[in-house]
Amino acid sequence: MTTIDNDGPPTLRQRRRERTRREIAAAALDVIADGGVELTTIDRVAETAGVARGTIYAHFPEGRDELLRAAYAELGSRVADRTRAAADDAETWSERIAAHAEPLFALAADAHLGRFYHVSGPAIVHGRPEQGIGSGASAMLIRDALDTARDAGAVPADTDSGLVAAMLIGALREAAIGVAAGQLDQDRARTAFARLVSGLAAS
Repeated sequence: MTTIDNDGPPTLRQRRRERTRREIAAAALDVIADGGVELTTIDRVAETAGVARGTIYAHFPEGRDELLRAAYAELGSRVADRTRAAADDAETWSERIAAHAEPLFALAADAHLGRFYHVSGPAIVHGRPEQGIGSGASAMLIRDALDTARDAGAVPADTDSGLVAAMLIGALREAAIGVAAGQLDQDRARTAFARLVSGLAAS
């Protein structure tokens, strides 16, 4: 019997399987973007992805719920990538942190994907590995920016970067939910977050 080294690099078959899973998850996001989660079915995703219904179940044996979790993870990865790019383009520590609001609120303003990522999706992935992909990446980036700012004397020396980062992520998440629900304008939310970040500066 052949044993597989789980610590080794993925095989060609594993890479192909993962690529197919991501392509199907991306197709699910296209379906969600078009009509919302409620209209996202296995049949519609299969048609959009150009694969058979059986192929969907071969990669997502738990069916629609597992597929939606994969779609949520894919969207979280996209948010993380956009956030890193926005932060990399910023010059100062406060601008790097404030830049996290732009991709998050822009997504939240999307009628279907924003609602999926901020309102309905979190309940689907709660307590699972797909939860927190985007916010986890943001938390690390914000913590690193605060550490740099603290070392440079730009924020108070007793700033707890990890705790402050977690609280800022909480503020971003709550504001994004408001934008996704149509209760908050994304420009107002972005301005408010930038002011919140500027208040961290050492006096």
